[in-house]
Amino acid sequence: MDTNIKFNSKTEENNILPIEKSIEIPKNMPSFIERYFECRYAINVNGKLNQDYRVLIHSNNLFILTIAPSHILMGNVIEKIDFQVSDNTDRSKNKMSGKGKRGAQVVQAGSTLFKVTCSNKEEYKILSPVPGKLVEINAKLSDNPNLMLLNSDCLGFIAVVIPQKQRFEKIKNDLLTQDQYHESISSNTE
Repeated sequence: MDTNIKFNSKTEENNILPIEKSIEIPKNMPSFIERYFECRYAINVNGKLNQDYRVLIHSNNLFILTIAPSHILMGNVIEKIDFQVSDNTDRSKNKMSGKGKRGAQVVQAGSTLFKVTCSNKEEYKILSPVPGKLVEINAKLSDNPNLMLLNSDCLGFIAVVIPQKQRFEKIKNDLLTQDQYHESISSNTE
């Protein structure tokens, strides 16, 4: 091997493209949510007007629950969250183990996940729009409850729920698609 080869740095610079120019980046790059989740919606959960939720469905059948843009809380300021939903149930104490998530709290569609108190002293229950095992309740919300309103796609998610395998398709199909949701919301405002 000849070790006396010298490189012309000008030629080398001209032949090698910077990494950002070596690939084609689409102008409208889909967001992380758009790439990895299917968005579905549940509106008027438990028959309560504007109790609207977005359900992000991952390919591993996890449901990530968030507040929908049309939720009654939007535009409010949340002062506190209470995870104690009954005398016997504190959602922040949800402990589970193993592959089957033994010990996880079971929620039904319409079950209270937690309660919020707004700056105007109004109280609201945050509901689960889907049934399943409660895998995680977002503990970050206790320190910064307004995350669920300001950053629902990321840090402000409400909870993670795993539905029963045999009920997954039915639950998913009962939720509204993004187009159905927008159509429903626009018809309610007219």
